[in-house]
Amino acid sequence: MSLSGVEPIGRVPSKRRSPRLARWLSLIPGLGQLYYGAPRRAAQYLAGVVVPAVLAALTYSYSFDLGAIHAGAVLTSLALVASELVVLSLIVALVSFWIAAGWDARLGTIAFNQGLDHEPVWWFVKVKRFLFDEPEETEEES
Repeated sequence: MSLSGVEPIGRVPSKRRSPRLARWLSLIPGLGQLYYGAPRRAAQYLAGVVVPAVLAALTYSYSFDLGAIHAGAVLTSLALVASELVVLSLIVALVSFWIAAGWDARLGTIAFNQGLDHEPVWWFVKVKRFLFDEPEETEEES
C-alpha cells in the first residue's frame, strides 16, 4: 500500500514505451504487442493474419483446378465463384486483424505507460454491443 492510501493498478513501467513505435512495429502483426509485453496477444494477432493468408492462398491456387473435374459448366462456374468468395472473406479477415493489431499495440502501450492493465475488446464485440445491447443510462438521463 502506498503512502497516499491508493494502490497502483497493474504494473509500474520501468521505461516508457512509444505508442507510435508500437504501431509501426505492428506492420508485422504481433511485434507491437511484444514491444509492450503481451506475447500471448502477439501470437493471436500474428495467427489472425497468417492463417487466413495461407488459407486464402491455398483456396485461390486450388480454385483453378475446379475446371478439371468436368462437372458441367454451371456447377463448375458456381464452385469457382464460391471459392473466390471464400478467398475474399479470408482477405477481409486478415486485413481486419492487421488493422486491429496496430490499434491494439497503440492502446496497449498507452495503458502500459500509465501502469494499467490493457483489456482489449474485439471489434465485432463492440459492433454487437452497439447494435443489440441496450445503452446504459447516464446520470443526465436518470
